[in-house]
Amino acid sequence: MTALINLLTIFSITTGLTNRVLSESIFTIKPGCNIKGNISIATKEKLYHIPGMRDYKSTVISPEKGEKWFCSESEAISNGWVKAPDRQKGYSK
Repeated sequence: MTALINLLTIFSITTGLTNRVLSESIFTIKPGCNIKGNISIATKEKLYHIPGMRDYKSTVISPEKGEKWFCSESEAISNGWVKAPDRQKGYSK
C-alpha cells in the first residue's frame, strides 16, 4: 500500500491531478458501476447520486471516508443509502 501511495504522489505531482481525483478513479472497480454513494458532511446522511442528477458531476467519492460506488440503485438502497434530493424532472428523494 505504501508503494501505491508513493506512486500516486509521484503521478499527481507530474500530472497536476490531486490525490482525491486519483483515489476516486482507482476505486471505480467495475465498469458500469457509476452510482456515487456519498456521505453528507452536514447531516452524515448516506446519499446516492445517479448520472444526470444535479450534483452528480461535482460529487467526489472518498472511499477512505466510507463512501462507495454502486452498480445499481437497489444495491445502494440495500446497503442503507437513500437517493439524494434532485430538482431535475424525473428524479425524487
